[in-house]
Amino acid sequence: MRIAMVGTRGIPARLGGAERVVEELARHLVLRGHEVLVYCRRGHVGANGNGRCGSGPLRLFTPHCEGKHLEAFTATASALWDLLRRDVDVVHVHSPGPAMLSWLPAAAGRPVVFTVHAPDWRRDKWSPAARAMLRGGLWCGMKCAAKVTAVSASLAEELENRYHRPVLYVPNAAPACETVGVRCLPAWGLTPERYLLHVGRIVPEKRLDLLLQGWTTATTDAPRRPGENAWKLAVAGAWNDSPYGRACRAAAGPDVVFLGPRHGRELSELYSHAAAVVQPSVLEGMSLVLLEAAAYGRCLLAAEIPANREVLGEAALYVQPDDAAALAAALGRCMKCEDERARLGESARRRLAELPTWADVAQTMERVYQAARAEAQ
Repeated sequence: MRIAMVGTRGIPARLGGAERVVEELARHLVLRGHEVLVYCRRGHVGANGNGRCGSGPLRLFTPHCEGKHLEAFTATASALWDLLRRDVDVVHVHSPGPAMLSWLPAAAGRPVVFTVHAPDWRRDKWSPAARAMLRGGLWCGMKCAAKVTAVSASLAEELENRYHRPVLYVPNAAPACETVGVRCLPAWGLTPERYLLHVGRIVPEKRLDLLLQGWTTATTDAPRRPGENAWKLAVAGAWNDSPYGRACRAAAGPDVVFLGPRHGRELSELYSHAAAVVQPSVLEGMSLVLLEAAAYGRCLLAAEIPANREVLGEAALYVQPDDAAALAAALGRCMKCEDERARLGESARRRLAELPTWADVAQTMERVYQAARAEAQ
């Protein structure tokens, strides 16, 4: 099959879970003999020229307008306009915003598959008008797509109940991760097993502000034997110059290290040597951060939301969303209880064995594409 993927910034992934899902899915679909076109936005993925990404999918760059509210819409519009001139068997639209234009390929007789990665229409960073637009995109995707998938079982159930149509649960795969040695940590002022790690964009729904509040409380009583380095909180994630981002930086003490976005080996090093990974986010689809942390055998501290329970089961410490006191207590527990950290980390690693591989996910999506084509004929 010839499959076109629309709605992400592009590959190789630099920001966002959806981009990493598209990268892995496209690569494994190519390994299964399919031709995959991934539409990309200039300025997000390094090289800006059309061409094959290694031996994997074909990257195509189309024009778009700059701006928080225009970029995704105009990039999707130009991508869909381009693919209407191409011979493709399936159009795979990712996320509710881009799905606003899913009627275009559907009207042209191209089978559309729509994947919901997270409830984007609830994100705090969007204005009421933008959230309304995202709900409109969700409605279009649910009405125009031949098949709909979601990465979370609870999200799939919610969409089925709201739109009265089947939504297939296709979880993200367990990542393949290898522990790496210490190279960059000293330059960042971090000591192995003496820092907690938060990975994610600095946006309101990730609740970094709550984490910083809890961290200040927890570190007051953090254990420290003579000769040991102080505990630190490492924050790896992109941020823009927003009021929320500035407030988080202002609230952080000298024991909080802002590292900016980290990828590849640098991110592997952070995961490999963190005492625990903390995810207080109140809005997730299926968190790739938690999956990656579990693959490294890290102790996990996460907000008690259905999407996180689906990933981790009992293999994590949970706190109620937006409960700063409970989060502070759990952070202190992570720092004090080395044996519990090791036990939970191993439990998380075993939990991943229950998840599919990316090869399994690609095979499942192949069947979804075939069903969408059959339905359109």
